[in-house]
Amino acid sequence: MLNYTSSWSLSSSGYYDARLRRQQLYRKHATRHKERHFPFHRLPLEIIAEIFVLCLPDFGVIEITECFESREPAPLLLCKVSSSWRSLALSIPRLWNELSIEIANPKVDIDLATAMVDGWIARSGELPLSLRLHCYGWKEKEKATAMVQAHLNTFFRYASRWESVDISLSGCYCSAVSLPKFDPTPLLRKFSYSTLYSVSIPFPFTSCPLLSSITWPFSCFVTSNRDPVIPWHQLTHIDLKHAMTTHQTLDILRTCQTLVEFNVEIDDHLSLDRVRSRRKPVENRSLRSFQISGTQTCSGLLQSLTLPALTDFSLDTDYHSLDYISPRSVHTQLLRLFTRSKCKLEKLRLENCGFDDARTLKCLKHDSCSSLTGLQIWNEYDQPMFTDIVIRALTDNDGLPEDNNVLLPHLSCLSLEMCVSASPGVLGLMIIKRCLWWNEDDQLKSLSLIVTNDLDDIDGAFLKIAKESGLDVEIINMGRD
Repeated sequence: MLNYTSSWSLSSSGYYDARLRRQQLYRKHATRHKERHFPFHRLPLEIIAEIFVLCLPDFGVIEITECFESREPAPLLLCKVSSSWRSLALSIPRLWNELSIEIANPKVDIDLATAMVDGWIARSGELPLSLRLHCYGWKEKEKATAMVQAHLNTFFRYASRWESVDISLSGCYCSAVSLPKFDPTPLLRKFSYSTLYSVSIPFPFTSCPLLSSITWPFSCFVTSNRDPVIPWHQLTHIDLKHAMTTHQTLDILRTCQTLVEFNVEIDDHLSLDRVRSRRKPVENRSLRSFQISGTQTCSGLLQSLTLPALTDFSLDTDYHSLDYISPRSVHTQLLRLFTRSKCKLEKLRLENCGFDDARTLKCLKHDSCSSLTGLQIWNEYDQPMFTDIVIRALTDNDGLPEDNNVLLPHLSCLSLEMCVSASPGVLGLMIIKRCLWWNEDDQLKSLSLIVTNDLDDIDGAFLKIAKESGLDVEIINMGRD
């Protein structure tokens, strides 16, 4: 009966046949019109999918405040262009395996928020996941904490596919947030967990054979480096967000012999400046980047290390915070570390170290600094460390830069914060010479200055010429209102 009716209706007076033919012709014409005026539609779907993937930012960011907001154009914007684009975008797993959630004073429903995140991750198929969860919910911490825990629970369901996870909790009750004991995470390579305050919880992973980079706020992480659960032997990057003792730091450097980057804050109640170390210095032959900060002296740590592979070194001692911190002791042990290690530095950062201009110059003249391409000297106390004697040593007076007559011949990036005190024109002359007279590979490429007074007119004129010649210049005057 259905077939009969259908056949009759299509043949009756030729009306339905004609309408069907017109619809087919219209669709064909519309397709040809679209392809003629929009060549993009002639591309194979596989090519369009690759183009969609290239549209992705580093991370798709979803903000959870009073509503949902997406700060990035892809992949959500691709779904709004047309129904065909939406269908295609939703079918491409590579558009959905990276996600960043930012929570700030959330007003939206928790179930709705987690459902959206769960749907996003589910579209990624079986691909490895890169996830971020940052919380800034200062006003409504209880609501932010509940929102954070709900999102973590969603993340945990996909832990077997984690490759990189970054969790930062600065706007909730981090002590109320719990981490489960994870099943094996076979794909995990990088795990970052940071909070404002130190919280003691056990290491959460039972098996993570590829884990090499970890950021950790908990002091228990280093209380026993013999803990078999922690894969010390495979860690290459460690960032400890809360203070460690010198002895704990040395234990990590002794144990982690594949370590490449290490960021640590030192806090010794018993200063090793007062207790001479009799042990042989700990040698780590793989460490390349070492960032040290602390409100107490780190001389004991410096005198107990040998780091031959070191290329990137940062030291922040904040010597003004305690009266008994001796810049002379820190300076002496720093130079001895360089001499003992025979390292060749590429980047050096000195912050609040208390060095005067003579000690700064002596440090920069050390053989380990001859290869420097980046130098940062920061001093929030506005102490003159970068004066005429340092600047003139960086200036070639013969017109031909040679390794034996100019300091730091390969310097390309220079950052000076509240530490410059020079005669008129001295700084500008050094900058313009290193921009215009050096060979292209060794020219100064960027300059960042933070000062408390306007630069002299001569220096300003030189810097204007250097900027017009291609130097990237940033000058901030802290003395202006």
